[in-house]
Amino acid sequence: MKYIIKWFLVIFICATIAGCSFETVPPTSKGKILTTSGYQPDVLEPGKYTLFGRDELVILQTNTNVYKERVNVVLADKLTLSAEVRFRGRIAGNDKVINSMFNDIVPDENSVVSFDKVYQIYGAMAVRNKTREIISQYNVEDVHKNYARLSKEIGAALVKALKATPLEISDCALGDIAYPKVVTDAINAAKERDLAIKKEEAQAKIELVRKKNERILAEANYQIEITNAKAIRDKNKIIGEGVTPALIELRRLEVLEKMSENKNAVFMPIEAMASTGAQVRMFAK
Repeated sequence: MKYIIKWFLVIFICATIAGCSFETVPPTSKGKILTTSGYQPDVLEPGKYTLFGRDELVILQTNTNVYKERVNVVLADKLTLSAEVRFRGRIAGNDKVINSMFNDIVPDENSVVSFDKVYQIYGAMAVRNKTREIISQYNVEDVHKNYARLSKEIGAALVKALKATPLEISDCALGDIAYPKVVTDAINAAKERDLAIKKEEAQAKIELVRKKNERILAEANYQIEITNAKAIRDKNKIIGEGVTPALIELRRLEVLEKMSENKNAVFMPIEAMASTGAQVRMFAK
């Protein structure tokens, strides 16, 4: 009889072990055991666990990551812009909050509840509504001027709105902002005007430098011409001062002396040209 009971216990233990599974809740996760009668109340921390029969381990991802949400906002001046809200987020909360969440969410085919799925249920609407509520109070021209202020206001509003949910967010900030076409066109036009003005200013500076160089060159040429004129004037003055009546008479006598050396020519003083007799005598010869 004891022998039969012993074998029965061995078979029971083997069957029990065969019906067990060993599962792991990885780091940055929490777990819940789903039985045939529903979830067990305990929220499992990372570690190894033994499951019996048809029990199933459901993993809840609690790692922190960076997320973003694109929101279209109608502004106070009736223009529409598209703003991106970025933040760090993770699944948090006490066991009561997490247990309530499991009653609202169906795990995926891998028995995993991701942040994205929890966010779509608890966070997406709050992020969109709070972002619209805050940014819509501004005109389009004031949005970029209050970038830091808007990020701070949106972050504070989201922390408050998600306080009773399994979501925990931090470091909220505005990301890329897509302004209305009318605004971007105006900005581009203004940039083109600024570029044209700067181009004209640069060209004016070039022209100013060119004119300045021309003036310097003209002044230099003028000084050269004045210097040359003064040199000629001074030369003529010196020569004029050196030519006296006595010098002219000496040069005349030297020329006459030279001319007298020619024996084949008849020389007559210039003064004799006024004499009719001298002219008749010269042409008669």
